[in-house]
Amino acid sequence: MAKASSSGMRGPVGDEARFDVAVVTTAALPWRTGPAYLSLWHACGLAEMGLRTAYVVPWVGIAGQNRLWGRPDFATPAVHAEWLAGEAARLGCPPLPDVFHYRAHGSALLRSIVPLQDVFAAVPPTDVVVLAEPEHLCWYPFTRPRRRVAAKTVAGLIMTNYEHYLHGQFPPALRGLAPLVTRIHRSLVRRHTDWVVPLSPAVADVAAGHPTRQARVTGVLVPYARVPPVRPRSGGAYFIGRLVWDKGLETVIDVARRLDLPIDVLGDGPDAAAIRGLARDRAAPVRFLGASPAPWEQLPDYRVFLNPSVSEVLCTATADALVAGRHVVMADCPANQPFRPYPNAHFFTDIEGAVATMRRAMAEQPDPPDAVRRDFDWRNACRTLASLWADSGESGPR
Repeated sequence: MAKASSSGMRGPVGDEARFDVAVVTTAALPWRTGPAYLSLWHACGLAEMGLRTAYVVPWVGIAGQNRLWGRPDFATPAVHAEWLAGEAARLGCPPLPDVFHYRAHGSALLRSIVPLQDVFAAVPPTDVVVLAEPEHLCWYPFTRPRRRVAAKTVAGLIMTNYEHYLHGQFPPALRGLAPLVTRIHRSLVRRHTDWVVPLSPAVADVAAGHPTRQARVTGVLVPYARVPPVRPRSGGAYFIGRLVWDKGLETVIDVARRLDLPIDVLGDGPDAAAIRGLARDRAAPVRFLGASPAPWEQLPDYRVFLNPSVSEVLCTATADALVAGRHVVMADCPANQPFRPYPNAHFFTDIEGAVATMRRAMAEQPDPPDAVRRDFDWRNACRTLASLWADSGESGPR
């Protein structure tokens, strides 16, 4: 069972408490975003390998919890840490290591979690720091630079396309600021990390000019590999994700209407009411089923995942569907390039292509997902991540 840091925000100090690696994330469950899932498995998987691991997550108060996931669940960081340990077990992860919290704010304006302190101050003494979204974690203006961090290595995993995100969130008059944000993020990455791993070509601009290591360091939760194969001549279509316009929900609605194909939408989010209204106005056969804490339990009913989003960097839900042996119909964009080798991945460039590709996928039996299951195995991903610093002698099991 994981334990929270003794003070609620900081952990023990001193050489006797030194860790091999600290995984620091911008988001943690129950806010169900990519960094929350990916960082959880990194923390659990690295600990399973024998590395003494700290998991450093944001602590948001009651108002922020209500804003992010619709209800206040945790009165203290210790309660959150205890819940996280149970959730890791439910998701099929290895046991959760020690949990530390940093102060943060759930921003309604940015639809994001914003650090309210230098996140490095919440990291216990450690040899290696792995920052999930280093540019985001370092938004706090008084975050210490890399030279003042007492670790052998500070690595960053770049996993969010903020420029595209801001294009969708800002009014037209302010969208010209998006390239400026990329430049700021590039400088933050250089200031606070030794090297980074971009999860796909979609974030190449943020990593440009900084030491970069190319590797597959993410995987898929174990339950997706246990989903039964698609039965011949059966199975429907679905979309899963946050209900925000950035995820391409208008395309989902239009494909359903043009094909007269029922599509189930799993998820919730701040644009849910408007998205439901558009589906109703266009008489599209779309069913909104709400968020699911265990979506793999629903996948046996489906043959095709339609994912028109171009805002991702490496979409977790796409990898989940491929590992589950489903077709995925997705946008042809840099973020989706890592999925090209897999036969159940299908690409489109416009709405006509989406309709035609969707029609073919609904009529075909998916290929066995052996290759994608091997490539997106979480234990392999954690071993790869650790090798990026271990191969150069930067740290290893104690």
